[in-house]
Amino acid sequence: MNLLGKIFVVLITVMSLVFMTLALAVYATHKNWKGISDGLNTQLTQARAELDLKVTDYNRLESQLKGEVESAQQQVRKLESERVALVDRNAGVQAELDQLKAERGEATAAVAATQQNNQRLADEVSGLRADIRTNEQARDQAFATTLKATEDLHQTKGQLDTTIERNRQLTSQVSGMTSVMDANGLDPNTPPDAVVPTVDGLVSQVRQAAGAQLVEVTIGADDGLKQGNTVEVYRGGRYLGRVEIIKTSPDRAVGRVDRRFQQGQIQEGDRVATRLKIN
Repeated sequence: MNLLGKIFVVLITVMSLVFMTLALAVYATHKNWKGISDGLNTQLTQARAELDLKVTDYNRLESQLKGEVESAQQQVRKLESERVALVDRNAGVQAELDQLKAERGEATAAVAATQQNNQRLADEVSGLRADIRTNEQARDQAFATTLKATEDLHQTKGQLDTTIERNRQLTSQVSGMTSVMDANGLDPNTPPDAVVPTVDGLVSQVRQAAGAQLVEVTIGADDGLKQGNTVEVYRGGRYLGRVEIIKTSPDRAVGRVDRRFQQGQIQEGDRVATRLKIN
């Protein structure tokens, strides 16, 4: 067997295998068309039954949908009415809001004006309080001054009443003293320094000093004697002379003998008395 024969043998073998494969494939794909047809009819019957059910459900759902649509439309109409009412109400509310905004603007302006007025009033109140404090201080000072003036007035009035009473007493005393002085031959217009008190005492000592005769007597300042007064010296009914007082102590006095009036020797134990000073 040559090469060509071998090739044909191989080709025949290959073609046999191919045809066998095709036969197996055809057998494998062979179907029972009657069974398939019966199955399809059964499926068709079931599908129609299901279709009838679906149609029934469709009709039911359509009726239900129509009812729901009608209800929804009624709800829509109701909502539309409510919307219109709400729109109208919103318009009214908007108008009220605009009015409130305008009123708020006016109120804000009024509040601002009120705040300014309050600030002005607060400033005025502060000023008034300061004035009140100043006036109260002035009033307190005036009251204190008035009170002191009243007290001073009462004291002055008391002093005036006392002075008037004292003046009345002094006037009465002066009147009485004037009468007494007139009765004793004294001039009421005589200066007090020129009046020698009426005293009576004794010469306690006589001595010489610097060419002058000094006399110490037993009466002094407590008896009313003072420097410059004069006393008259006498013994029994005899006048001896005049002594001018140059120094006084409470119960003693020293005088210098006035030689112009000396009419006798002055000794211890002589009596002395006062009289009006003779120039």
